[in-house]
Amino acid sequence: TTPIFYVNAKPHIGHAYSALLCDCSVRWQRLNGKDVLFSTGTDEHGTKVQKAAKASNKSPGVFCDEVSSSFRSALDMIDISYDDYIRTTENRHKIVVQALWKRLQKKGFIYKGYHSGWYCESDEEFLTEKQTELTTSDGLEQRVSRQSGHKVELIEESNYMFRLSAFQQPLLDWLDSNSEAVQPSFRVNEVKSWLSQGLEDLSISRPRERVQWAIPVPNDDTQSIYVWLDALANYLTVSGVDPTIVENAGEDESLEWPTATHIIGKDILRFHAIYWPAFLLAAGFKPPHAIVAHAH
Repeated sequence: TTPIFYVNAKPHIGHAYSALLCDCSVRWQRLNGKDVLFSTGTDEHGTKVQKAAKASNKSPGVFCDEVSSSFRSALDMIDISYDDYIRTTENRHKIVVQALWKRLQKKGFIYKGYHSGWYCESDEEFLTEKQTELTTSDGLEQRVSRQSGHKVELIEESNYMFRLSAFQQPLLDWLDSNSEAVQPSFRVNEVKSWLSQGLEDLSISRPRERVQWAIPVPNDDTQSIYVWLDALANYLTVSGVDPTIVENAGEDESLEWPTATHIIGKDILRFHAIYWPAFLLAAGFKPPHAIVAHAH
């Protein structure tokens, strides 16, 4: 899989780089006689898309249709041999996301809480105090994300929380038991460093009054599902998992999905190497086989 590309702006060479790396790997696997499903697509929910659409004087739906179409045209122009082009606004995906939510909630990994902390709109990421720092720009002091350098804001709101703190050791065990889990190998140390600092529970919803362009939380129309839970679940959608089975499986029942290799940029490694395998483990799925993070 490539990452699904965010539609707040038009495609650029970085998107092409991820797609070309993935395409090369897929063509090699096919030459070796392997049955491969190659997916790509667009991530279309969240605050940034909502604001970008408003700035363009378009509805979010029309805006997403136009930008997603430009991504697909760009991939076709460079002959990317994808099998499935997923859009997170598709109904097939919404059903899977809500089934995953219900399973995580049934298993006790989602609870209603109150979030007070830093939020980076550019990265669509909740951050702890340790993940931010004060900087001075043009004589003005502002707090930014240590990783991306993007501005953060302090928010206080009632959200649903995911028990990420329960997965520090399971994630370390996964990394230790699978030498290909995160590649290149030096990226493993980066992920382990994050884990060694401890994991805090993760806010996985936003008040719908603030984020309307999103998948609603099941049985609570006052909340929207956090864009990264929505986006990462695209890999389950394209794999063809049955949302009915995901939602209704027994609490201790293991769930199946195909072996996955995710090719991503280093800037989204935390989401793929910590949040995503934690969501999967919580739901009863195996973590991905490999996450390959390039340097762009």
